[in-house]
Amino acid sequence: LYKCLWPANLNYISSNPNDYKLEDNGRRVYDLKTNEEEDDYTDLAHFIDVLNNTSSSNLYCELSKVFDIEDFLEILAIDVLTGNWDGGSFNKNNFYLYHNPETDRFQYIPYDLDNTLGIDWFGVDWTQRNIYNWSPSWDNLPLYERLMQNEEAKDIYSFFINEIIDQISAAGFVEDIDELRNLIAPYAEVDVYRTLDYGFTFPDF
Repeated sequence: LYKCLWPANLNYISSNPNDYKLEDNGRRVYDLKTNEEEDDYTDLAHFIDVLNNTSSSNLYCELSKVFDIEDFLEILAIDVLTGNWDGGSFNKNNFYLYHNPETDRFQYIPYDLDNTLGIDWFGVDWTQRNIYNWSPSWDNLPLYERLMQNEEAKDIYSFFINEIIDQISAAGFVEDIDELRNLIAPYAEVDVYRTLDYGFTFPDF
């Protein structure tokens, strides 16, 4: 299990697994959380190699051998529809990669989804962003970009986008949010840490 934090862009560095033990601010960008004594990054290096260096025509076939593509595309659809820009597909941040021993493939697990549903640090209207051009123009994020250039992956992603939209009504979604808000409101009101978040007040909540 690797905890992937900024700037975890999944770009190819070299064939040497140790090169993926790079650090930022005193912690590893790809931080191994299990089997730490072995400290072996061979599987991660292989996954990144396949992702970056496989030809476009063979990408879906070869990547699916080492990565659960469909599961990622469903998560990606949810990220985009909720405006989660602080994950792996825009801010190269906040996700885990789990090498599942039962399937021998990596799975993508989103983490820390607080910057969603209108939270913005960039002056971007996330509701208007092109869902097929989600990642930033100033960066190279191969997991998103290469899959969006692959027609099979793009079609599956489009299917999940449409399925989620069809299954969730706007009115029902707002009703659910209001119910959750009312459930936690008394605790949010007395939370001494809430006031430390960018000056948000309880009426903002």
